[in-house]
Amino acid sequence: MREDEKAFELFLKTFNIKVNQQDKVSLLKDILRAFSKIPYENITKHDFYKKKFISPYDIMRNFILYGAGGTCFPLVYFLKRILDFFGFNSFIALADRTYASSSHCVVFVQIKDEIFLTDVGFSVFVPVKIEHPKTLINLPQGKLEFVVDGNKIDVFSVFDNGHRKFRYSTFLKPCSFDDFFSAWEKTYEFEMMNHIIIVKERSDELVYIRDNFVHFIKDGVSRNLKMSLDDVRKIVVSLGIEEKIFDKAVSNLGLKDKEI
Repeated sequence: MREDEKAFELFLKTFNIKVNQQDKVSLLKDILRAFSKIPYENITKHDFYKKKFISPYDIMRNFILYGAGGTCFPLVYFLKRILDFFGFNSFIALADRTYASSSHCVVFVQIKDEIFLTDVGFSVFVPVKIEHPKTLINLPQGKLEFVVDGNKIDVFSVFDNGHRKFRYSTFLKPCSFDDFFSAWEKTYEFEMMNHIIIVKERSDELVYIRDNFVHFIKDGVSRNLKMSLDDVRKIVVSLGIEEKIFDKAVSNLGLKDKEI
């Protein structure tokens, strides 16, 4: 049995996804809700995997064994393969963030005459219906606005005081798999590889960890705490992640020596 098929079976079994749903939008919502259980994390990216391209089977196996997940590109590729298995009409598009072009990616899904943006790499675990001129959604991390201009979509965080913060731009245009995997490989050169980053939705809040800073975000309001390494480890374990892979990343980065 091919590894992607094994990953699909593990995904169905682990998250109790019903195969015979007739309503595609409801099925898409269930799939994204399942992805909310898988953490965004780069701790396995540092050394836990001996290869650069983390497969869907790697993600599911290590989620089950260690509570691990992945970063944007492997999670999006996994989502795309799940959607393929369910027969969705979908494609991956690259996205530009402030620090680099093609540094992010999303999946667009067409259901009948409607287009939905899905973005599991940015902790958006609901399908975003793309409508002109814009779509506004509420998430634990706050409000996100998707502004449509032709086939270009700009994404902003929107705050109650009227301030908007640019997040990324993407296009309603599929990228080639060569371009996708090339962009994925370049992520190993990003500054984020010098840090531990873990993000996971928990109940009605988003927990964001960067080294020894932990952000608890709810309704767009962030409670930020600087913690000892031992306390960060406790938070990581409370998110369902095995402490040994956290400790391995700490050791690889020499964070103990830096007294994070």
